[in-house]
Amino acid sequence: MWKNITIIYIILFTTLILSVDVSARGYNSLAHDELLKDVISYVEQEFNPNNDKNLRVVAHPLDSRIVVKKCEQPLSFSVASTRSFSRQFPVKVMCNREKNPWKLFVQVSTSEMIEALVINQTIAKGTVVDIDMIEMKLVEINRVRDKSSTDLTSILGGRALRNLQRGHQVAQTDVCLVCKGDDVSIIAKNSTMMIKTSGTAIESGSKGESIKVKNNSSSRIVKGVIGDLREIYVNL
Repeated sequence: MWKNITIIYIILFTTLILSVDVSARGYNSLAHDELLKDVISYVEQEFNPNNDKNLRVVAHPLDSRIVVKKCEQPLSFSVASTRSFSRQFPVKVMCNREKNPWKLFVQVSTSEMIEALVINQTIAKGTVVDIDMIEMKLVEINRVRDKSSTDLTSILGGRALRNLQRGHQVAQTDVCLVCKGDDVSIIAKNSTMMIKTSGTAIESGSKGESIKVKNNSSSRIVKGVIGDLREIYVNL
């Protein structure tokens, strides 16, 4: 009988110890999460006080063995010096209470994001690019192509000049808004008047580029600048 009672006590004691351990781990995990949120808020305020940038901040998880003790006063945060975007650096977190103050370091990385048009499916050379094939996405600034575009009018309706892979940051030079052989509108204008006639493209080009076109009325070859889709502007 005493043996059975002893076994029961051992089981109850073990269960109690395990429940306390689980509770402590749960509290510590929650404390970690709250601390990381506070660190992110601090870094965002430090690097983007006017909220005028698309700033992504990642606070890396603490070692699960680190115990975050309660602090009866607001935590203080600091960095060693001004850091560059897209680099990791530690944020020092301090609890400055009189009795048993503590500090720890949280590793953080920041990156500035900007918008870019990105292909969301494979586009074969010669395919007309439509709105369902591209999307505006936030991209790390140091990964943005020099010629990537955010201007939909320079892309939509044009034909791909090469095979474009999913995830590619599309540039206006990736498509021809006017392609060789296209029927185009030739627009001649100055400050007081505008004349519009039809023509045929002799060359392919992207928005803003100069190409040769044939005036279908006079059969003259003229050179103009590509504006919107299949529109060529020439000076009077």
